[in-house]
Amino acid sequence: GAGYPVTARPPPVEGVCDPCGPTLVIRDDDRPETIRHRLAVYGEKTAPLAAWYDKAGKLVHVDGTQDADAVARDALAVFGA
Repeated sequence: GAGYPVTARPPPVEGVCDPCGPTLVIRDDDRPETIRHRLAVYGEKTAPLAAWYDKAGKLVHVDGTQDADAVARDALAVFGA
């Protein structure tokens, strides 16, 4: 039930969850082919829409690399909250 960064910190024993002990399972949404598909859909459907709103001056950018509290603060500020 815990998250495990297998690429950033591979387990000492391949396929075994270090902290918990059971077999390590990679969710379908974490598989490379799923991520490639999501990126393709983003490029096809979301990016053009974002570009349209940006060109219309209606897209607001919030830096999502900040800590969660800062992102929330900046996002809420967009709506005057």
